[in-house]
Amino acid sequence: MKRFLTFLSRGLLFLIAIAIILINYRPNVPQLGTFAYQLTGHDTGGRLQIQFIGNTNVLVTDGDHTILTDGFFTRPSLIQFLWGEIEPNVDVIKEGLKQAGIEKLDAVIPVHSHFDHAMDSPIVAQMSRAKLVGSESTMNIGRGLGFPEDQMIVAESGVPIEFGSMKVTLVEGKHWPYPDKAMAEKLLNQEITRPIIPPASPMDYKEGASYTIIIEHEEGIMAIHGSAGYIPNILDEYDVDILFLGVAGLETMDDTFNADFQTHVTGALNPELIVPIHWDDFFVPLKRGLKSRGLLEKMLQGMDLETSLKIVEENNPNRKLVVLPLWKTIPFSSL
Repeated sequence: MKRFLTFLSRGLLFLIAIAIILINYRPNVPQLGTFAYQLTGHDTGGRLQIQFIGNTNVLVTDGDHTILTDGFFTRPSLIQFLWGEIEPNVDVIKEGLKQAGIEKLDAVIPVHSHFDHAMDSPIVAQMSRAKLVGSESTMNIGRGLGFPEDQMIVAESGVPIEFGSMKVTLVEGKHWPYPDKAMAEKLLNQEITRPIIPPASPMDYKEGASYTIIIEHEEGIMAIHGSAGYIPNILDEYDVDILFLGVAGLETMDDTFNADFQTHVTGALNPELIVPIHWDDFFVPLKRGLKSRGLLEKMLQGMDLETSLKIVEENNPNRKLVVLPLWKTIPFSSL
């Protein structure tokens, strides 16, 4: 019996070690180097600036007015996620805001209401004295955290909202279709119907509405398309200079889906420049830098950033692709 227990414990330790290696090993993604942002000297001295803060966090400012999408800083670990309860980490959020140089925001706008986008949004909005903008589902995340009702704005799809020098339009679209049908049934096309009081299950953070966020400024127009889904023709009336494109999951879709995605998102918006977002592992703390998805996720779910970026590149031969660094404030006119 003693030998058996010893053998069993060693076998268990071996399996744990293998799992740790598979989770933490990151396959090489050559495009992260090939398309890495380089200051080219084309900056014409405009005021509009961009900062990428991982996942789908995009900070846009002209010095007078500032907008942040999502504001997701907590990044609970995979173990916390699997354990089944997560909550915002106020200390991590404060550190993230400090690192980004954020003191005052006009608006915090989640691209949809899943935890990896909207869980921290009300706290970020409160700390930065900002409006919380989004769907009724996002408002229920705010209510669960005690966010003031009069600081919430429920967006109407296609109707612009002005924040000083910036005009912001949220266009309701569609989330990337999870290949896992059970997860899709729990999280997609579902509303958060009552306030979420954390700690809570990640599954409580339903999609709500998924938006393409159009930001118009006198120096340029950009779109933040946070999830790799689409509704045909919904974006046809918009034309942008830069598209921040959520690429996670494109590699799991078939050629027909990717061709239609190209037509109804990238082709419709017609950007000169594509900036990939939603490509990094959001279970990794930002203090460790941006990391691509681990080998285990590739083996289990087919998530493969190299393939995803290759799809975008091949479908956009006449457009420039740029991968932005973490925390660096970049002039819009240099992109």
